[in-house]
Amino acid sequence: MVKKSVLKEIDRVIKESWLKNIKSDYHNNHILKEDSLKNCLYHHIRRKLGTRFLEEHNLRIYSEFNEADMKGIGRKADIAIVEIGDDYKSHLSDNIRYIHFIIELKYGSSDKDFFTDINKVKEYINYWQIDCLFYLGFIAEKPYDCPKWLDKRATNNWADKKVTVLSANSDFDNDTIQFYVQSCNQYNKDLNNVY
Repeated sequence: MVKKSVLKEIDRVIKESWLKNIKSDYHNNHILKEDSLKNCLYHHIRRKLGTRFLEEHNLRIYSEFNEADMKGIGRKADIAIVEIGDDYKSHLSDNIRYIHFIIELKYGSSDKDFFTDINKVKEYINYWQIDCLFYLGFIAEKPYDCPKWLDKRATNNWADKKVTVLSANSDFDNDTIQFYVQSCNQYNKDLNNVY
C-alpha cells in the first residue's frame, strides 16, 4: 500500500489540475461536455505525476473503470487511480490491489445529475465500503449563490476525510466561470477555496 505522502502528492495534483489546468482548458475552449472534461483531467493528472512516479509506486490511472474492477458493484467510475500488484496476472483487473482515488465528473448537467453523482459516491462509501479518496468534478454553466455541493450533514459524516468537490459555475455579476475546491479530506487544505 502506498504511503500517505504519495496520496497527498496525488491529491495536490488533482486539485491543482482542476484549479489551473481545467480552468485554462475551459476558458480556451478545449472542453466540450463530459468526455472532453474527463480526457483533459486524465491528461493533466498523468502528465503531472509522470510515468516514473506512477510506475515507482505501482499506480495506474484508468478512465471508465468498470464494475468488474470495482468489486462487481455494477458501477463505472469516470477516472480511477489504482495500485497494481507485482505479480502481473494475465488479466489486468485481477492484478488490482487497491483503489486509491475515484473521480466522477459532470458537465453542464442538471442539478439532478450532479446529485446523482453525489449519491453514487455516498453509496460507494456507505454501502459498498470502498475505502479511498473521492472527487466530484462539476462544471455547471449557470450561477449558484454558493458552489458548495455538500452540506454540513455530509461534510461531518459520510464525506468526512474522503470527499472533495471540484466545481465550476458562473457568477452572478459578469457571467464568467469560477473554479472552486471544497475538500473534506485531510490533504492540501491550502487549496480549499470554498468555506
